Amino acid sequence: MSSSLASPRYAIVTGGASGLGREFCLRLARDGWHIAIVDVDRGGAEETSRMVAQAGGAGRVEQRDVTRIDDWLALRDELQADWPRLDLLVNNAGRYASGHVGSFDLTEAERLIQLNLMGVLYGCHALVPWLAESAKSQRAAIINVASSFAFLCPPGMAPYNLSKAGVVALSETLHGELNPRGVDVTVVCPGPMPTRFVESASFDSNDFRQLTESYVRESTLAPAAVAAAAIDAMHHRQLYVVMGSDQRWFWRIKRLAPMTLLSRVARRVRNDLANTVNSPPTSDS
Repeated sequence: MSSSLASPRYAIVTGGASGLGREFCLRLARDGWHIAIVDVDRGGAEETSRMVAQAGGAGRVEQRDVTRIDDWLALRDELQADWPRLDLLVNNAGRYASGHVGSFDLTEAERLIQLNLMGVLYGCHALVPWLAESAKSQRAAIINVASSFAFLCPPGMAPYNLSKAGVVALSETLHGELNPRGVDVTVVCPGPMPTRFVESASFDSNDFRQLTESYVRESTLAPAAVAAAAIDAMHHRQLYVVMGSDQRWFWRIKRLAPMTLLSRVARRVRNDLANTVNSPPTSDS
C-alpha cells in the first residue's frame, strides 16, 4: 500500500478511545484519513474524534462491543452505506491480565480471550470480504496488535500470552489467505508501554500488579512510535513489527534457541517478582 493518498482513504480503529488506539487514529489523521473510532467508551472516543479533526482527519464515533459479532456486522452495514470503500482495519482493542494455570479466574480468562482474540477474529471475519472488494482498485490492509508476550510467554500470564499468540497465528494465516487478494496483513508485537492499560487489567495477586506497574514505569516505548512503525510497515507490506530493542533481540533468539529464551524469561520474571515483593511500595504504585 502506497503511503501517498491519491484519494480519500477509510480506516476502522478499535480501542480508539485512548492509548495506542488513539495514537493510531492521530497518525492516520495526519495523512487525511477518514476514521471510524470504535470503542465501548463513547466519551473517550469522542475526545479522540476531536483530536483527529484537529490533526486534519475525519473521525466518526462508533460505540460498539467488538466481542459481539452482531456489533461487527452492524458496523459493517452502517459504514458500507456511507463509505465507498474500506482500506484499513486496525484491530487494537484489548486488555491485560495476569494469572497462573490452575489458579486464575476462568471467567476473567474467558473475558480476556473473547476481547483480545475473538474480537480480532470477529472483525476480520466481518470485514475481510469488503477489504478484498476494495483491494480490487487499490491494495487494502489489516493491522493486528499483538504483544511481545506472544513469543516471550512469561510465567503467570497464561491467558494474555495465549490470546496474543493467537493474534500472531491468525495474522500469519490471513497473510497466506489474503495476500493474493490484494490485502496486506501486519501484526505488531510491542513490549510494555506507558499507557493506562493497568487500570483496566485484572491480576491474580498484588505482587503481579506491582511487577507490571514497574515494567510500565521503566518502559521507554512510546505508543505514538508503535503506531507510526506499524503504519509504516503496512505501507511497505511487512508482516511482522516487533517494537523495543530488547524485544527484537528476544524475537531473534526465540527463532534460534527457543528453550534458552523461555528459560531466561522465566528466570527474570521470578527474580523481578522476588525483588518487587521485597521492595517497599513506591508512591505511584
